[in-house]
Amino acid sequence: MTEIGPPLTSVYDIDWQSLEFGSAVSRMLAELTAGDPAAIQGLYRIAPDGEDVQPWVVAALPLLLELVADTGRPDRGPVLRLVADLAGADRTWQMSGETLRAKRLLAGHPGLDDLLTDDDPRVREAAAYAVRAVARLAPRLPGLLWERYTAEPDPAVRVTLLRSGVIAGAVGSGHELTKVWLAWVADSDADLRVRITALTEMVALADPPPFDVETARDTVLAAYRAGLNREPAPLDETVAPLLAGQRMAAREWTPGYHQVVSAVRVTYRNDVGEHLELLQRMLELDAPDARQDALHQARSLVQRLRGPYRPLVLRAAELLSLPSDADPSAVATSAADGDPQVRAAALRLLLGIGEVARPAADAVWATLPRTGRRIRPHAGQGWVVPGLSGPVLGPAVRILAGLRDERILPMLERLLDEVPDADRLYPAIAGYGLRARGLSRTLRRRLRAVDPAEAHRAGLLRALTAVAPNDAADHLLREPIDLTTLGLLARAGRAVAGRSPDLRAALTCGDPALELAAAHTIWHVTGDVAAAAAVYDRYFDDRRTCPEHAVAAIDGLKALGIRVKTRARRLAALTGARTDDTVVAAAADALWWVAGNRDAVQRLGRVWESAPRTRARIARLWMATGDVRYGARYARAELDTVLRHNVSNLGLPAAEVSADERLLDLCRKLLA
Repeated sequence: MTEIGPPLTSVYDIDWQSLEFGSAVSRMLAELTAGDPAAIQGLYRIAPDGEDVQPWVVAALPLLLELVADTGRPDRGPVLRLVADLAGADRTWQMSGETLRAKRLLAGHPGLDDLLTDDDPRVREAAAYAVRAVARLAPRLPGLLWERYTAEPDPAVRVTLLRSGVIAGAVGSGHELTKVWLAWVADSDADLRVRITALTEMVALADPPPFDVETARDTVLAAYRAGLNREPAPLDETVAPLLAGQRMAAREWTPGYHQVVSAVRVTYRNDVGEHLELLQRMLELDAPDARQDALHQARSLVQRLRGPYRPLVLRAAELLSLPSDADPSAVATSAADGDPQVRAAALRLLLGIGEVARPAADAVWATLPRTGRRIRPHAGQGWVVPGLSGPVLGPAVRILAGLRDERILPMLERLLDEVPDADRLYPAIAGYGLRARGLSRTLRRRLRAVDPAEAHRAGLLRALTAVAPNDAADHLLREPIDLTTLGLLARAGRAVAGRSPDLRAALTCGDPALELAAAHTIWHVTGDVAAAAAVYDRYFDDRRTCPEHAVAAIDGLKALGIRVKTRARRLAALTGARTDDTVVAAAADALWWVAGNRDAVQRLGRVWESAPRTRARIARLWMATGDVRYGARYARAELDTVLRHNVSNLGLPAAEVSADERLLDLCRKLLA
């Protein structure tokens, strides 16, 4: 250890014995004076006192500032950084206890302003960091930070000046002027790290100011390419109270370039080409964080806007595959990605976009392990993964099940035996309908063995009814009558005719939803037209009925067809009445199937415009009636519309994306 300067005589003027850790602090200050860098870490470790600091901090700060004033010391920067942390630079909100006393002492230090213009860039950077601790006590300093920024030649110091200026802006020049400064820096600074820092700080503020979009796009892409968006090393937990802000940054993704990408994309509005161009450039970068952020952004894009997504989906499919183990450089040279987080992000994208993910089905299938061992839930890309309340079907299996890919049916049958309580297993099987009839034997065996009180019995019964309705009849004879059971009984049809008395009792139970479901079911189970029509008559044209129940009743009449032709006049009255648009569309649909009347069908353009969720029904009706010439202009306008017809502020689940894609297919058929 080399002695740098004379020992601090004032160290011995303080009664250290009266302070907790006083003797250790006295020794460490002496060692620090002699040039021992380990003393700084020692002081960091013994300073915290819960969310506050030890009383010795206030006594030690003048001595540490005296060391900083010694221009011959090479460690002035780290020492000043220690002073800032002891005074709560990362805890600007804390204004109480020993920390407040330390802040007041530092705010009154006459040389703090001069340290911002010191010859040593490390001292200038530490001084800019220290301003955070005293910004609320010295309002002159925040403005000084921005003045110093314009004259600062060192980029690292400018970054710290920038961040401290944002933190101190609320008590200095104010947030609005801070926003203007950040936008100017983001557009004009010569250093990439400074520009990307300004961008990330700016978009994190509420109501960020206008900025140059092209410059911001090039900046964030260059930052990804340079590897600046990296998770910092974890901090020592023993000094966490001193470094609360740094600890937060270490445990979260920092500095948040995905927010910059989002801000840039907001300016593109509904221009799908601009969105895709940016995301595809991010996916082509050899940077896992850029790829991961692009895949995350792509999901919301596909769910909101229509567009040519096949190249994007195929790129996500490429990233799903593992690079070859035979070539050490495969990660860098192949289309695959060696980062498991990127592969997981690609799966999340494909899981959330429904039918749009179909071009990637083969790549998704390739990610699933084919093994003869027993299946166990694990955290990888397996058939079953751990969930919050038990095993869950893996994302790859859910993607293929949503696409009704029959390659996974044998494995789903195996899962029935090995992981019967896996969440989403039974809805996945039920979605295949009669195509999964081969699983009925295993489903029946499981259903006979399961206890009636087990939670997944209902899922088993629903899956069996979907794939083999007749085989489920015996199990449905004992189920209580409710909406779920009525739906299952309707699928089973004549095989559950023994439930007819229960169904007839439900026809007059007083609950509209239950009565309408019972009417639908009794028609499928017994073929009793009169019983079903009597229920529908009570609801389909009663103005007191809510639109949902009226549509259900009208759809029931549509299913009965020509058998209820006498209701045609009442249905026609609905198409010209001032009622809900969904009711008008349902009535026009029923009129065609009940009486062959297409007059109302040729007036559905108004409903198409005002009720987007009826468009699929109307398009199918135009196809059935042959009114394609009338519907062509609406279909053409729909294909030219970028926004999905069923989009909402909360985004779309995969099923809704698939529904919109089916509508587009119907529109293309209309135009053909």
